[in-house]
Amino acid sequence: MQANAIQGPIHPVLGIAMDMSIQLRAESGAICTLSLSFNNDGPLGTFFRYIGDTGTYLARYDDLFTGKDEPIDVSGVDISTDGIELQDREFVAAIREGREPNASLAQVLPCYRTLAALEQQLDAARAS
Repeated sequence: MQANAIQGPIHPVLGIAMDMSIQLRAESGAICTLSLSFNNDGPLGTFFRYIGDTGTYLARYDDLFTGKDEPIDVSGVDISTDGIELQDREFVAAIREGREPNASLAQVLPCYRTLAALEQQLDAARAS
């Protein structure tokens, strides 16, 4: 329903913003805030924090924790915790079963349209 983006200064060498914030509002009124930063003093993919109305979760590589840093057992969720492996398995299964795979182009296209609109918004802000 509504999408806004702001970004920090463009890095002089990399040519990208090192920080970005995206805010989304759904028709239900729910708000999603995504804050991104490449200003990281640590290894790539250090951790992600998900805050929702049912809890806070921390993802560190293939491990999941509560907001209080209590480990969550995800061993029974799927046959692997490797996202690339699971993505590949889903793609091959969809071909074998003659069905559309999860996260097919048709399913993610609306998301990419929103991202394109956000990019245009950022370009317009830079131009002004």
